[in-house]
Amino acid sequence: MSNPRIVCMGDSLTEGYMMDLSQRWSEWLKKSLGIEIINSGISGDTTGGMLSRFKPMVIDHEPSHVIIMGGTNDVSLNIPDEQILANIYAMTRQAKHYGIQSIIGIPTPYFYEDTPMGKSFFLESQRLSERIAGYSDKLREFVKEDGQPVIDFSKGLTPDLFLEDGVHPSEKGHAAMAETAQAALVEILKLNI
Repeated sequence: MSNPRIVCMGDSLTEGYMMDLSQRWSEWLKKSLGIEIINSGISGDTTGGMLSRFKPMVIDHEPSHVIIMGGTNDVSLNIPDEQILANIYAMTRQAKHYGIQSIIGIPTPYFYEDTPMGKSFFLESQRLSERIAGYSDKLREFVKEDGQPVIDFSKGLTPDLFLEDGVHPSEKGHAAMAETAQAALVEILKLNI
């Protein structure tokens, strides 16, 4: 594929919460693959918010591909998994309408055990962690049924790769996410690197 342009659509896991912009996984990926990557992540966003800004922040950039990764904030707000998946489905259909290939990102896990929040609110944190894992499983099923390419950002991550909150990846976590994305994109885009 010649000159792919990728937009990364998501929440704080995409935007790079508490990260220097140059240390976000999307920037690592841009450097390692040498392709144009636009980060359209907004911290705190839900899949409903992502859907509402999909045209100006994805379609208007005229990318060849969009990586869609969201749902963690939806889960924390108790939005039903079916609604989250419906929002992701709607984004993939908008992308398809404009000739953009969607790639679905499976969100990172929540490592609550050693966090201040996890220690103070153990049961709530455990429930949230389990719900995120359950949503991720449903998202994997959706991707398989819908035939979308996937980047599973939940694989290979350990608690030491996250900030103190257990939700947001650290600089090393973003580097690990970039490695995961690079391996998937080399195959998806058929790149020779």
